[in-house]
Amino acid sequence: MKFASQYGHFTDDGREYIITTPFTPRPWGNIISNGDYSLMVSQNGSGYSWRGNAGQNRITRSFQDLIKDNWGKYLYIRDLKRGAFWSATFKPVMRDYDRFEVAHGPGYSRFTQQIAGIESVLTVFVAADAPVEVMQLTLTNLGSEARELDVTSYAEWGLGFAPDEHREFHKLFIETSADEGLQAVFARKCLWGFPDDKGRHNNVDWPYTAFMAASEPLKSFDCDKESFLGLYANDDRPAAMSQPELTRTHGRFGDPIAALQVAVSLQPGATKTVVFTLGAAEDCKEDARDLIRRFTGVGQSEAALENVHRFWSRFLDTECVQTPDDAFNFMTNTWAKYQALSCRLWGKSAFYQVSAGYGFRDQLQDSQIFLINEPEYARKQLLMHAGQQFIEGDVLHWWFTIRGGGPRTNCSDDLLWLPFILNSYLLETADFGILDEEIPYLNGPAESLYDHCKRAIERLFSRFSPRGVPLMGDHDWNDGLSAVGTLLKGESFWVAEFLYMILDSFAPVARRRGDERFAERCDVVRASLKDALNEHGWDGEWYLQATTDDGLPLGSQGNEEGKIFLMPNIWAVMSGTAPESRAEAALASVTHYLLRDYGTLLNYPAFTKPRPDIGYVTRYAPGLRENGGVYTHAATWSVWAYAAAGQPENAWAAYSRICPPNRSADLDTYKAEPYVTPGNIDGPISPFYGRGGWTWYTGSAQWLHRVATHWLLGVRPQENGLLIDPCIPAEWPGFTITRRFRDAVYEIEVQNPNGVSSGVRSVTVDGQPFSGPLLPVFADGKTHVITVVMGASPPERN
Repeated sequence: MKFASQYGHFTDDGREYIITTPFTPRPWGNIISNGDYSLMVSQNGSGYSWRGNAGQNRITRSFQDLIKDNWGKYLYIRDLKRGAFWSATFKPVMRDYDRFEVAHGPGYSRFTQQIAGIESVLTVFVAADAPVEVMQLTLTNLGSEARELDVTSYAEWGLGFAPDEHREFHKLFIETSADEGLQAVFARKCLWGFPDDKGRHNNVDWPYTAFMAASEPLKSFDCDKESFLGLYANDDRPAAMSQPELTRTHGRFGDPIAALQVAVSLQPGATKTVVFTLGAAEDCKEDARDLIRRFTGVGQSEAALENVHRFWSRFLDTECVQTPDDAFNFMTNTWAKYQALSCRLWGKSAFYQVSAGYGFRDQLQDSQIFLINEPEYARKQLLMHAGQQFIEGDVLHWWFTIRGGGPRTNCSDDLLWLPFILNSYLLETADFGILDEEIPYLNGPAESLYDHCKRAIERLFSRFSPRGVPLMGDHDWNDGLSAVGTLLKGESFWVAEFLYMILDSFAPVARRRGDERFAERCDVVRASLKDALNEHGWDGEWYLQATTDDGLPLGSQGNEEGKIFLMPNIWAVMSGTAPESRAEAALASVTHYLLRDYGTLLNYPAFTKPRPDIGYVTRYAPGLRENGGVYTHAATWSVWAYAAAGQPENAWAAYSRICPPNRSADLDTYKAEPYVTPGNIDGPISPFYGRGGWTWYTGSAQWLHRVATHWLLGVRPQENGLLIDPCIPAEWPGFTITRRFRDAVYEIEVQNPNGVSSGVRSVTVDGQPFSGPLLPVFADGKTHVITVVMGASPPERN
């Protein structure tokens, strides 16, 4: 076991996290998705299911409550002779146990308990290729006498928009039914939250059939919450557990649930597996009964679980690193990838946030995780986001994934992430054909992806201050700066740096397409941005974040609160806008003021009173999230900046302090899961300094992976090859990384015999000496063995 604590540990290979008590400092969960159907489940068995997104198409009910953690889909186990019952997960019954263990892994969670001489092992997963979740329960009689048990499932139907706080209204439109021959119950809803094609509200059906099924003959069933729980009762002591059988109630006149009861007889030492399935079949596309037959059986569920393992191996195992740092290995090989894919891109919801859509900038950045496993998925994401752009160049800040729609804002950075992520895609794939893909605008005809990116950049060109600095608009990357520039007078120095970086990569793309005029314009604007930033944005020891609509500086030595901001000072280094002396001074200020015990703070000091001219960032409690806390997404970029500046000690400090397994020794302070990144960590002004929160649904997962591989291990795709430019602890003897690059596999061993942190002395490719650290593009479908020996001066960083 690795990173053991009073709450759990990783397995030796880091593929699973084992929880050994239900009493973790916060719910420690798993977000499981196949890209269409998703569920979340905590270590106590609580959670819910959805299809598409959890805001518009919730399957089972839940309300956000991290303290109670008391909504879920549960299995009750009852001993008929002894009159005792418990649940297959700690919730809802919370029975004393002789053994408790939960394993969270990629695509599944496994709950093991030993209670009253019965061992139960419940494995929960989502089928890789169908809108079905499987609950596989294996019971073993550990005693010397025969046991007569029954197992009862329970879930409350939501079926549509969530949260359904107007429950007494919504339940009137749900009809439940049963098919005892199929060992299943069903639910339909003749109301969804959308208008019909004539704009009439509350006038369309929910176009799915929800179902729950069992692999064993039904002893009984129930579809009504009142008869199952009993009036004024709770799910820890439901009335159903005191009755011989369930009531077989169904129809349109109850409070709809799904409950199936099956009998289990166990001789001493005997084992029995029962499978329950739950899902939602879309009208005219899928048949609920076919899905039930396909998955609701022991053999079927075993095959489905094997398919889940193969499915996740496809996304996780195409790249593998081995270093002396287990925390680095576990996050880079498994958990950061899995979190970015299963939660951020596919599930889009978690314990701290329910999302019904895609953020334009958010999931675009997340899609970079596809570049090392399935680049075609990143391609699709780029084209999807381009379709959320207006012909004027601006974009929706976010949009609903079902039926579309979202806010059109004056956010200054959203639109720029399209060319930024395009550059990442082109460097990885060299697929310049994507530039010719035509996508319609929300309010205009189709144009090429190149033109979409060009229009985004031109839109920014039209929004500069008289001093030549991009306008803040409604906000920049920091959404909390929501009042700085709404009058289109305030400036964002960070956007200047961001645009500078983008123009550097986009000008060559324009030239490649023969658009020399625009390429030259990019060059001219880029030069003017550097001048304007350094003339107006330098505050003496660091760069300003912004100026307000009233012309007041933000992130200045003259500010009592919010004196220094992370973003403009690290991106000045990352983008190359800062002259060398200023880059060194800016990073020195970041190190002095912002690099703290638990990561790099977003700003300092925190705001302690609201400032209406800045925005809601000042209204957070001081030290929380963007207000003087570690905002992990941005903290990952500080790793990039330190590495690019040739500061390996600081780069590794910035990385290791936010790498979740490294918090295993102080989990009562940290509280969050030590196997996925948190969105934020409380800053020093908080009384809970070091507390993690907003786990799973955070863009920091993909970026933690990317800075680890691209800037610490230093394996970065370039237009003409794969660059090897390590930035590692000097005490490391070396590391290995295997990854695909343009239709070839690169098996790279980096040796560090002289104990240096950077520099490449020699390279061999397939046993032959090779000149320089830029590996060639093989594109031959073969595996190539590369040995790199560190020791010389580092190459120029790109």
